[in-house]
Amino acid sequence: MLVNRKPLFVPEWINELEALPCWVLRVSRLGKCIAPRFADRYYDAVAAGVDFFGADKLREAKSAGKPWTEAVAFENSLAIGEWEDIVESQKSKVESGWSVEREGEVIERAEWAREGMNELFAEAIARVSAMLTIRQGDLIYVAKRCQPWQLRTEDIIRCTSGEKEVLYCKVK
Repeated sequence: MLVNRKPLFVPEWINELEALPCWVLRVSRLGKCIAPRFADRYYDAVAAGVDFFGADKLREAKSAGKPWTEAVAFENSLAIGEWEDIVESQKSKVESGWSVEREGEVIERAEWAREGMNELFAEAIARVSAMLTIRQGDLIYVAKRCQPWQLRTEDIIRCTSGEKEVLYCKVK
């Protein structure tokens, strides 16, 4: 896991690095087969996150019917920003924005409103807990359906919540 403000060093075997902006939920209690209406009881904080993967390796693995491990599970393939208490974020209706900057210019942007996110989080908790038991301290990355960003070295990824920068990562 790549902690906020640390650079991502792209593994030498990855030629096409891509990323997806995500919300990260911090699980606060043990649970299995949780109904969506009870899901809000099972997480206590959210953070901005980014899921990095090797698009070229992922395509190769999919076409060969092999595991995706090499493409998605390399060192620091997940970035996480600052935690925000869920009570505070539920009160807040701020927009959050992820961006990729290249040479000082924003080339990719994703805007998410916090309003309506509880349903997306509830669906994620229900889906994950149906497959396995979730435990206190587990992290669940929740991504909206969007096109992954193509990255290259020296790109900068930022996430802001209102005026506050909650995630910063430079690709090296």
